[in-house]
Amino acid sequence: MTSEIAPKSRVLMIGQGRYNLETGALTAADGAPIHLRKQSVEVLAVLSSRAGEVVDREALVQAVWKDIATTDDSLIQCIGDIRRALGKEVIETYPKIGYRLVAEAASADRPTGMPRISLRLMAAVGAFVLFASGLGLWLSSGSGGFDADSAAIVPPRIVPDKTLAVLPFVNLGGGEELQFFGDGLSEDLTTDLAKIPDLTVIAFASSGDFPQAEAGFREIADNLGVRYLVRGTVRHSNDRVRINVSLIDPFEGVNVWAERFDRVRQDPFDVQEDVTRAIVDALSLSLNASVVPPRVATDAYFMLLRGLEPLREGSLEGNQRAREYFEKALALEPDYARAHAYIAVAYGRDMMFDYARSSPLQSVQPGLQAAIAAIRLDPDIPNAYFALAILNLAIGENDKALAAARHSIQLNRNFADGYAILAEAAVYGGNLEEGREAIQHAKRLHPHHPARFDWIEAHVHLQLGDPETARALLEITVEEAPGFAAAFVLLAAAYSELGEYQRAESVLAALRAQQPGFPVDQFVASEPFAFEDRRQRLDDALQRVSRD
Repeated sequence: MTSEIAPKSRVLMIGQGRYNLETGALTAADGAPIHLRKQSVEVLAVLSSRAGEVVDREALVQAVWKDIATTDDSLIQCIGDIRRALGKEVIETYPKIGYRLVAEAASADRPTGMPRISLRLMAAVGAFVLFASGLGLWLSSGSGGFDADSAAIVPPRIVPDKTLAVLPFVNLGGGEELQFFGDGLSEDLTTDLAKIPDLTVIAFASSGDFPQAEAGFREIADNLGVRYLVRGTVRHSNDRVRINVSLIDPFEGVNVWAERFDRVRQDPFDVQEDVTRAIVDALSLSLNASVVPPRVATDAYFMLLRGLEPLREGSLEGNQRAREYFEKALALEPDYARAHAYIAVAYGRDMMFDYARSSPLQSVQPGLQAAIAAIRLDPDIPNAYFALAILNLAIGENDKALAAARHSIQLNRNFADGYAILAEAAVYGGNLEEGREAIQHAKRLHPHHPARFDWIEAHVHLQLGDPETARALLEITVEEAPGFAAAFVLLAAAYSELGEYQRAESVLAALRAQQPGFPVDQFVASEPFAFEDRRQRLDDALQRVSRD
């Protein structure tokens, strides 16, 4: 069979996409990049080089996997990837022979230049200029921020019958070293379900507190404040994995839906997609077409899942170990947007946990670079904007932090961390009422929230002139997080505003005992207030307290 494509044609029209034979770039009709995992990209490259011809299966396997032992399943999965991205009709199957790519040469008058960059991406990149000496990170555009996203966020109303939490999938067999697979699958399923309109999904950081849950589902649902629970088990056997998933109505004591998925462990993505769609159908909700898990090299995905474990620890050491795994994921899949985003999040959380801010710019530069890399690859990844919000807040770019936080919420209405960082940015230079609503909604989405959430809400109340509510929240915070220096400083200020100066002094004394020489004045001066009257309020309260 002769090829239908002239040899001089450098760009092919393949279904809904355009493929550049020279650069390997795959884009949609509007120039937006279309992402495939590494092996699928290589299969497409081979088929495109012989477009219109039937390419032998053995030739495809040899070209892509070379001397690596593999099965037909790997090739079939790649063919499925390409069809999902570009249309079922773009690849014809010739049973027991091979595959034929259906394509045509792009007309000469159609532009084949650089992919489109969305307005929000240009705004994100253009907004962040690191002016500190030696950083040299300058990303310019004509836009000045997320103008389209500047409106105040109003948390959505929670419909009790449309609330859900995903419990950690219980690992059966395979040893504890494979628990990351079940936890990662649960967390990804939480992320995918959170994108569905009208469904409120509790943060996995809260539902993850119920590992090995086999009973007491009504108590768990009451604890998390949800109507439904998703639970599952994962059984590993050689290279296969069997996943049993149930959607539970704990109040009626019934399974609304249950399904078993038997898969090759090296392809977890079909399980995610199948489970997400089945649960949505069971709840009779309309499925947003964009709720489809992205596909990347499986080994890279597993490295990302391993990195999520230490990231959940909430420590500087955990952030470092997490970054090492995410970097390994990028070594396997350089264009892995989620890995770039989580690297940015880890750097951003360094800023959260390094309360003394001894060397903040060491985290800001690589963090911003990772966040921008993630957004370039996937403009709809909320974690990248969450990281941008943290990092911009740290360098005093309050408006940009607010805009990035709002945008992360618009991408995922169930994003508890997005609401929390929005509230924190609002404390320093935004609308305090918006901040109060945002942090309270964050706590509803994340019932087992970290102590920082209470600290943020307390700071909002203190600035709103309600030191009594702030005091109650901060007393809980310092008890739960005794190393959280910022909470001690704020609690001393709250006691001072209530006229309880002796108690304020004792709080600062306790802080000095834990962290000798902690510079309270320097801490207040370095806080990223955009509104100086708010800094002055905090400083005035602390000045009324003897700190000798």
